[in-house]
Formats: sequence, C-alpha cells, structure tokens
Amino acid sequence: MSAPAPGSFAVGDRLEARTGPVAHGGHVVARLRPPATAVEPAETRDVVVFVRHALPDERVVVEITEVDKTFLRGDAVEVLEASPDRVDAPCPLAHPGGCGGCDFQHVAVPAQRRLKAQ
Repeated sequence: MSAPAPGSFAVGDRLEARTGPVAHGGHVVARLRPPATAVEPAETRDVVVFVRHALPDERVVVEITEVDKTFLRGDAVEVLEASPDRVDAPCPLAHPGGCGGCDFQHVAVPAQRRLKAQ
C-alpha cells in the first residue's frame, strides 16, 4: 500500500479537521484525507497535520503552512467547536501570523499544565 500524498495539499489550502492529541512544540495532531482529483480517487489513508493555535478535540479550519514529504503543518485559523479549556490569549500576537512565541496562551492554565506534562 502506498503512503498518502501530502503533495495533494498546497500551502494556503484551508480544510476542516478534528484535532487529536498534543504534539511537540505547541502543536496538536490532526489527520486530513487527501482530496480526489480528476486523475486519482481520494486516498484511503489520512495525512498527519501538526496544527498550531488549536487544542485537542476541537473542530477547526486548518490553513496549511508547510508541506513536507510525510506530513503537513498548519494553523487553526477558525475554531468551529472550541475546547472548554480554550481562553482568550493575553498576548495580542498569539495568533496565526503572530510572533510565534506564545504557544498555549489560548489554553487555561490548569489545562496548559496537563498538556505540557503529556
């Protein structure tokens, strides 16, 4: 069985996803199904995307920011279903396109501790 094709996605694509567990560096893991094309049917295996500005178990719109050979990176640019642990970030630059130094400011402090321990 061939690996899914992250190349089916491009920087700037926006797709809806349900986020999964926390990952390294302020990201959470989500999985996206590559789209069908006129030439090839949709892949049956999902592609991993590491999403910033999201929390586990949220439904978000992910904007792809990087396409690697085996995975994607993206930003949660819209939260469709928020985690109960989501709060307003105190830093005005803690958002997609911001400075990038504000991981987990959008998370309530007790939940930050849990996520960092994981």
